[in-house]
Amino acid sequence: MSDIQIYVDVILPLPVKGTFTYSFNNFINIGQRVVVQFGHRKLYSGIVCNIHSKPPNYDVRDILLVIDEDPLVSQKDLNFWKWIANYYMCNIGDVMNAAIPSSYKLSSESKIVFHPRFDGDISCLEDNEKILVNALTNKEDIKISDISSIIKVKSIFSFINNMMIKEIFQIKEELQDKYKEKSINVVVFIASIKYIKDVRLTSKQREFLDSYLKLKHSSSDKEYTVTELLDSIGFSRSILNSLVSKKIFVIEKRNVSRLLSLGDKEVSINELSDHQYKSFTKIKESFLEKDVCLLHGVTSSGKTEVYMKLIQDQLTQNQQILYLLPEIALTTQIVNRLRKRFGDKVGVYHSYINNLERAELWRSVQEKSGDRLHCQIIIGTRSSLFLPFNNLGLIIVDEEHDTSFKQHYLSPRYNARDSSIYLAKLHKAKVLLGSATPSIESYYNTIIDKYSIVSMRTRFSDIEMPQVNIIDIRKAYLKKQMVYQFSNEMLQAIEETLQSKKQVILFQNRRGYSPVISCKECSFTPICINCDVSLTYYKWDNKLKCHYCGYTESIPDICPSCSSQEFNDKGFGTQQVEESLNNLFPDSITRRMDHDTTRSKYAYQQIITDFEQGSIDILVGTQMITKGLDFDNVALVGILNADNMLSFPDFRSNERAFQIMTQVSGRAGRKGSRGQVLIQTYSYENGIFSLLKSNNYLNFMQDQLKERELFKYPPYSRLIRITLQHKNKIRIDIASSNLVVLMRKSFGNRVLGPEYPLISKI
Repeated sequence: MSDIQIYVDVILPLPVKGTFTYSFNNFINIGQRVVVQFGHRKLYSGIVCNIHSKPPNYDVRDILLVIDEDPLVSQKDLNFWKWIANYYMCNIGDVMNAAIPSSYKLSSESKIVFHPRFDGDISCLEDNEKILVNALTNKEDIKISDISSIIKVKSIFSFINNMMIKEIFQIKEELQDKYKEKSINVVVFIASIKYIKDVRLTSKQREFLDSYLKLKHSSSDKEYTVTELLDSIGFSRSILNSLVSKKIFVIEKRNVSRLLSLGDKEVSINELSDHQYKSFTKIKESFLEKDVCLLHGVTSSGKTEVYMKLIQDQLTQNQQILYLLPEIALTTQIVNRLRKRFGDKVGVYHSYINNLERAELWRSVQEKSGDRLHCQIIIGTRSSLFLPFNNLGLIIVDEEHDTSFKQHYLSPRYNARDSSIYLAKLHKAKVLLGSATPSIESYYNTIIDKYSIVSMRTRFSDIEMPQVNIIDIRKAYLKKQMVYQFSNEMLQAIEETLQSKKQVILFQNRRGYSPVISCKECSFTPICINCDVSLTYYKWDNKLKCHYCGYTESIPDICPSCSSQEFNDKGFGTQQVEESLNNLFPDSITRRMDHDTTRSKYAYQQIITDFEQGSIDILVGTQMITKGLDFDNVALVGILNADNMLSFPDFRSNERAFQIMTQVSGRAGRKGSRGQVLIQTYSYENGIFSLLKSNNYLNFMQDQLKERELFKYPPYSRLIRITLQHKNKIRIDIASSNLVVLMRKSFGNRVLGPEYPLISKI
C-alpha cells in the first residue's frame, strides 16, 4: 500500500485571499513556520494552519524548510485569526502580518549557506551547481535574490530546492539576522591567592586588583559588567586588558533578557476600601453568570486597585492576565504600579518597543519555568491581543470607551475591545471592561442583559468630584477680554493655582501652532499637494505640515494668488498655547505633550515622570493627557475650546466630547482638596454642559440612547460604509452613482449617498 500524500495549508503574510496548499513528506505540526515559494521569484515564511490528504486543483509545490521545532502559534491563535478575518472582512494574511513580530517573518531576502553535512566534494555536481558552490566558498552567505546574476537556470527555487535535498545548501533563517540574543561582557576573577603573590604586577595593576577585591567583599554575589566595574573603581580599560592577559581576570559573554526585570521582589496588595471591596465582590459574583462585566467607576474611584486584586486572584490559579490600554502613554504609570506589586511577572507589549523585544516577549508568554509561566501579566495596547497566550484567565480592558482600541487605517481594521471578548471565549476566560465614561454600546449591552454591570459612584477616600464651571468666550471676545487664548477667569485660576504650588493641565485637541494660515488680502490657504486638507502651521521651524501624509513645505514669501506678503494664522494648537503661557507665566515651567513631543521611545515616560515629580507646573496636551493618568498635585484642569469636539459631523461626536471632557476633568483634585475644571466654549447654552457640571453620565447616556433609537443609529442598528476609491474623480462619480441605483433596488431608502467624505483625498 502506497503512502498517503500529505498536503499542508499555509497562511502567508500577504494581502491575498485564503490559504495556499503545499506538499510535505515528513512530520509537521499546525502552527509551525515553513519556508515556501510563492510566485516565480519570492520566498516567504508562512504558518501551517491545516494538514490533510486532499489535493488542490492546481500543481502543488513542496515546502522548502520547516523553521520551528515547536509551533510558534497554537490552534486557539489560528482560530482567533480566522474569526478576525471573517468578522472584519479582511484577508487572513493581513491578520498574520499584524499578529506576528517582524523578527519572525522571512521573505526572499533569505540567504543560502553550506549545509553542515556537505563535505566539499564537487566532483559529482553539475556545472551550475559547481559555479554556485565556488561562489559561496568565498562568502559567508548569498542572498537568493542575487543567485540569478551568478548562474542562469530556468527556476532558481527548484534549483536551490534540489541542492537542499542533496544537503549541499540550506536556507539561512532570516530570524538569525533579525533576532539575536542580547549579551553583556562580565568580568570574572579567576586567579588564586598564590598566583597573585607570584605574578609581577605594576603599581596601577595592583591598585586595580585591590579596588576590585574591596568591591567584591562588599557585594560578593554581584557580577560586574566591564563598564560597571570600570565606572565603580575609576580605572581605564587598558589596565583591565593587561590583567586579563596575565590570567587574573577573564571577560565572559552572558546572554541576558531584554525584558525589564525587577527580580522576584513583590509588594503586598493594598487593602481595599469598603466600596472597592464591594465592587470586587460583585465582579467576582457576576463572573459566575456572565463572561463580561462592565465596571463603571467615576474618575479616581480606585478602579486600578480593584484590577490589582482581580489580577492577584488569577495569579494564585497560575493563569495569565491581559491588561489592555488604549494608549502607550498610559502604560508608563500602570507598568510602574504593577511591577511594584508583581515584580517580573509583568511584560509590556506595544508599538514603541523594538522588534527584538517583541520577539522575546512573544516566546516568554509561551514558556514556563517549572509549573509557572514566564510572563503572566501582559500590559499592552491593541496589538497585544495576538500574543500566544498559554493559560489566559482574565482580560481587563481599561478605558474601554476609547476610540484608540479601533485600528482605523491598516487591515485588519479590528476593535480590540470587541475582539477581546471573542478571544476570552476561546480561552474560557473572563472580560472586565472598565471606564468612568463607558461607551454607549457597552452600556446598552448591560441594559439588554448581555453584560453585567458594577458601579463605583464615589471617589477614593470620599474626595469630592471637581467643580466644573463653564466660561462663555463668545461674550469675552465681544468685550475684548481675551488674552491670547485665555479668558480672564482662566488666567486668574491658573495664577492662583501656581501660587498655591499646585499644577495645571490644559487641554487643546489640536497640535501644531495653528491649524490654518491664510492670506490677509484674498484668504488663500495653503493646501497639501497629496491630500485635500489645509496645512498646519508650525512656528518653531516655520514650516507647514500635513498631519496625514507628512508633506512639509516652507511658508510662502508671497501669496501665489494675489502676491500679498501678509499671512494670518487662524485657530490655535498646543504649540501656540505653550508659547502664550511662556509669555504670561515666565517663572513657571510649561511643557507640551502631543504627538510631536512624544515621538521617541521614552518621551512619554519622561514627560509623565517630570510632571509627577513636580518639575513641570503647566502641562499642555491633546487627548493623550485625558486618559487615565494619575497625578497627585493637579488642582486645575482647563479645556480651552470645547466646540471643535461638539461640532464634528458624526453621530458619536456628543458622546466622544462628553467622554473626553469628563476624563480630562477627572485629572483634577485626585488627592487632597477638591479640584477645579474650567471649560471655555462659544456654545454656553448647550445642554451637555449642565450634565457635565453635575457629572451625570447616566442621564447623558439615556438621552443619547433615545436619540439613536429615533434615528436608527447604533446600537439599535448596524451601519455599513462602502468606500469607493479611484484617482480619476469622474470615474468614481459614475461608479458610485451606478452602485447606489443598484443598491436602492434591494434596500430602498436605507441607502444614503453617494457622499464625499470630509477629506476626500489622502
